[in-house]
Amino acid sequence: MPDTSPQHKPKTRRTKDFDLAVLGQLDYVSLPKQARSERSLQRVLAALESLLEKRSFAEISIPEIAARSRCSAATIYGRFKDKHSILAALHESLRVPMFAELEQLLDPHRWIDRDLEQLSEEFCTKLVGFYRRDWNLMTAVLVSGDPEVFQRANQNIQHTIDCFGDAVRRLRGGDIGVVEGRVGMGVRAVFALVQQRLLFGSAVSGSNAEHTDPPFAAELAALLRICVRGTP
Repeated sequence: MPDTSPQHKPKTRRTKDFDLAVLGQLDYVSLPKQARSERSLQRVLAALESLLEKRSFAEISIPEIAARSRCSAATIYGRFKDKHSILAALHESLRVPMFAELEQLLDPHRWIDRDLEQLSEEFCTKLVGFYRRDWNLMTAVLVSGDPEVFQRANQNIQHTIDCFGDAVRRLRGGDIGVVEGRVGMGVRAVFALVQQRLLFGSAVSGSNAEHTDPPFAAELAALLRICVRGTP
């Protein structure tokens, strides 16, 4: 049955193609060299993304992806090792722009003379929005156990920690009382709680977060501020 919970509402239809160049580092994806083949690969990724809007990854089959993408199963297997390879490729094509947006948000020049409340709230709102938009995809990736996917994501999280720390140092009052390790702990805690919510539902994040994303993001922002400051 389609998932109709608030966090699984259909997202806005994609208007731009996937950036296939970012898939070049994946051993289990064979990148096309012709425009026609590129369009086929685009359709395969779009098909899985569309199917994940209403169903879990485990419920989706290669024949369904083939039918939705108007590509034969043979064509799909010519580009991907298996269904999990399509998932990893889709995640990679969305992960790169996601963390690029976070990096842009955390540009130190944007935070000169602003405060930690604004920084934490904008960061957490953006992050919750990313995971909400691709809920079933992110859930499938978390349970996939793919070490390569986890390694790349962890590298991005560490880079985000560095960017957040740079932004904190530009805030009003500078980094008084801020320890670098606390920034890392806070940012990782926020990522962990968002991912926990993916796996176990909204109940894990408190009563306020059971209904809408804004209260959840606000709770995360408050936690992040406590971690960064070292005090409530």
